[in-house]
Amino acid sequence: MKKPTIIYVYDALCGWCYGMSPVMQQLYETHRQDYNFVVLSGGMIRGSNVRPISGMADYIRKASVRLEEITGVKQTKVYHEEILDKGTYITNSEPPAIALSILKEQFPEQQVPLAAAIQKLHFVEGKDLNEVEAYRPVVEQFGADAADFKKKFSDTAYAEKAREEFSLVEKWGISGFPAVVCEAGEKLYLVARGYQPYGQLTEALARVREEAAAK
Repeated sequence: MKKPTIIYVYDALCGWCYGMSPVMQQLYETHRQDYNFVVLSGGMIRGSNVRPISGMADYIRKASVRLEEITGVKQTKVYHEEILDKGTYITNSEPPAIALSILKEQFPEQQVPLAAAIQKLHFVEGKDLNEVEAYRPVVEQFGADAADFKKKFSDTAYAEKAREEFSLVEKWGISGFPAVVCEAGEKLYLVARGYQPYGQLTEALARVREEAAAK
């Protein structure tokens, strides 16, 4: 049987995906020899839902307490001050999905670290992910060309790539994030819907591999 693929469906603006990020990074670091890893952007906020964050800031503040209790991941003071308190940030899942599509095209083996780095810009550093300059630290960290990234960020071809990912995720019936899908033996298995701790996720993946091998 060919090497299975773990497909991590996330959204850069999703707090629970931010909470899942350390789990996925651990999975990637520990099992990158056992699986191929692909990250798809889910398109959590788009179309008529694109609006200033002020309308959902109170909800996010309350949810962040539960997020930290369950995942151990904390949204920083900078994120609260720059994003939630100011309230002017326009929530739109498309720009960070475009950024990821550009970078993973160049670094296909590093999709999980790329997604984590983009989320860190937002939830740790309080960056506006609608602005191309916000991605400069990630572009430099992974060794991409800044001018090339900037050009592609406004290229409609990459916006289309992002929308294709949104459509694929929708076609699979996934509307909540994070989600983890495993492609094994030519079949797709939904192994996580929502946040899962590392042990629970690896157990689910082991069961999938057993089932796929038995067919």
